[in-house]
Amino acid sequence: MAQFGGVAAGRLNVAQMVIATESAAARNGPWVTLAAPTGERDPLFPVRGREALLGDVMRLCTQGGGGRLHVLQGFGGSGKTSVVLEAVIRLEEQRAAPQQVWWLDARREPSLIAGITALARKVGLRPHELRSEDMADALWGRLSVLPFRWVLVLDSADEPSLLDGPGKLASGTGWLRPHSAPDGVVIVTTRRSAAGEWGGHAVLHAVGPLPVADAGDVLLDHTGPAGGTRREAEALGRRLGGLPLALRMAGSYLAEVIGMPEAFHDPDTPVNFAAYLRALERGGAPAGALQAVTETKRLSVELMERRGFPLAGRLLGMLAAFADAPIPPTLLLRPSALSCTQGLEGLDGPTLWRMLKEFTALGILDQLPAAEQPPQLLTVRLHPLIRDVSREAGGVGDAIALMACAVALAEIGLPEEPEAWPVWELLSPHALYLGRHVTADSGLEEEARLSGAETVELAARYLQALGLFGQACKEYETVLAVRRRYLGDEHPDTLSIRHNLASAHHDLGDLSRARAGYEAVWGLWTRAGGEDHLHALLARHELARVLHDLGLLEEAKAHHEQVLAQEQRLHGDEHPRTMASRHELARVLHDAGQLAAARSEYEAIFNARLRTLGAQHPRTLTAQHNLACVLDDLGQHGAAHSQFEIVLAGRSAVLGLKHPRTLNTQVRLARSLHAQGGIAQAGELMQAVWRMSGEVLGQDHPDTLRVSSFLHRWGLV
Repeated sequence: MAQFGGVAAGRLNVAQMVIATESAAARNGPWVTLAAPTGERDPLFPVRGREALLGDVMRLCTQGGGGRLHVLQGFGGSGKTSVVLEAVIRLEEQRAAPQQVWWLDARREPSLIAGITALARKVGLRPHELRSEDMADALWGRLSVLPFRWVLVLDSADEPSLLDGPGKLASGTGWLRPHSAPDGVVIVTTRRSAAGEWGGHAVLHAVGPLPVADAGDVLLDHTGPAGGTRREAEALGRRLGGLPLALRMAGSYLAEVIGMPEAFHDPDTPVNFAAYLRALERGGAPAGALQAVTETKRLSVELMERRGFPLAGRLLGMLAAFADAPIPPTLLLRPSALSCTQGLEGLDGPTLWRMLKEFTALGILDQLPAAEQPPQLLTVRLHPLIRDVSREAGGVGDAIALMACAVALAEIGLPEEPEAWPVWELLSPHALYLGRHVTADSGLEEEARLSGAETVELAARYLQALGLFGQACKEYETVLAVRRRYLGDEHPDTLSIRHNLASAHHDLGDLSRARAGYEAVWGLWTRAGGEDHLHALLARHELARVLHDLGLLEEAKAHHEQVLAQEQRLHGDEHPRTMASRHELARVLHDAGQLAAARSEYEAIFNARLRTLGAQHPRTLTAQHNLACVLDDLGQHGAAHSQFEIVLAGRSAVLGLKHPRTLNTQVRLARSLHAQGGIAQAGELMQAVWRMSGEVLGQDHPDTLRVSSFLHRWGLV
């Protein structure tokens, strides 16, 4: 409970508050001012990126606030005070300033009460009115009838409960109230964004981060071109979260370093925007650069602790261990998952939800719109600088445990299934970021490294499903290194990642490595569980596909026939794995020139998948694509063209326009157009595919080279 005058504030009435404040002033001096702190404005550095808000505040100051409470809300250091101060000074310079501006410091209750008491004297309340129980009523009665334009600013009111005074702020009975003065305006600056705390008479004006271009301007204002290029300034501004205070501190630091003799530079001293950005990324930013943000974080945590959330700092440290990306709390922060962590396992759902709302209200977290995500996937994002100063020992291990537990509990679907992709889009940045620690010298225990590797594998499977084969391959190699170290080369989990790595090599067109990988995995699974073992059959199936792509059709056919017989015996004729084997055998028939037989098989497979999976499922679209291919090869170009257009629409919607499978359909559509005489249209489409394939897969990928060969054949390259 706040203390002043030696008495607990919560037990004083209004008169006692004023008496206590006056007594303190008599002992210590009248340490209160109602003057605006105009000296804090530096005329050398303009306020950037706030012109619209500045215009709004200036209009309020000259036209009145309509009796409403106008609240400028934003993260600490976002420039709320600077905007109001700039508005007041500009109006003064334009000779349009209100007759009276009163500026109160609302950070602490003693200074707030002292300021309100001084304001009451200024507007003419007599001594006995100052000591009466209804002083607040008398003050607002007087303010409402003043015959001149006035502005009352309460700066840094980060704890709205201090403004309750004799009643309640939200009810209009506190120290701040609705008023009827046509020429008066009340402006508050605060980090609190919860509208319910301010009441229905309040108007909230959000003060967000600066746009990237304006953030770059703030840095360049301080250093000029000596700090680097505009692009480098904007990159640093983005990393600093567009926070004006952090931008000014970084700009001032660089200006000082640039101006000092080089002999005084330490080896690690950032001397330009790019170097400063690198220092931030490796956690070695200049000591004072994040000081204000650290103080903001400390004050926020202390405020939440006073409000009954003793685990606020611990939760913040947990959030800071995740990636600088949207965090889905309904997935990652459910109480059942927090039971896997140290120190947060006792949090219940309602308390956790209130803590997240408090962090959001304080600007520590930004709640992000769901965009195209399902409505239940609420996301929040930690301010990047708060993230920098909140990391703590043990946070990574807890975050890894939390992630693994959340994935296990959420039943979110396989990374290969398109309906699960919205969830994996949110989870994969965090899984991959935490995965950086599983091979590093990070002090993690073996269990944490293996758990982290498991979630990295899932995220890599999602990348592979999206067609990002190179990234997936890199992440698989990370997982393989961890499992080989702790589990050995033949452990089931190690064999699983070796299988996935061979699959990524196949997708990348590295057929020799894919073949070697599958042969090894097939042999080891067969030795461990026999020829009918699930994973042995899967490895053999994929090996046959690689042999097919190597042109070894007879060898591929022999493997596929054996796998198909085993799958039929084990699972029946319409099991998805049986159908997959039939599909690959149909491809062998197709490439062997047995077009009629291939067509019959493709039609049967397509119809079965259409019935069981639906028209938009990737496997259904693959069967339809291959059916269209065999129709085209049979000379039925019109029928093939229609099928390719259907598949292209489906793959574009499900996989995206640049997915390798979508590109493959565009290639076949172009060939069909060319065969029907649409030479120009076919050429334009094939050239577009060639550019996209080079971008996505690389110029040396077999698919890109195949497209290039068609362009050469058609005389377009």
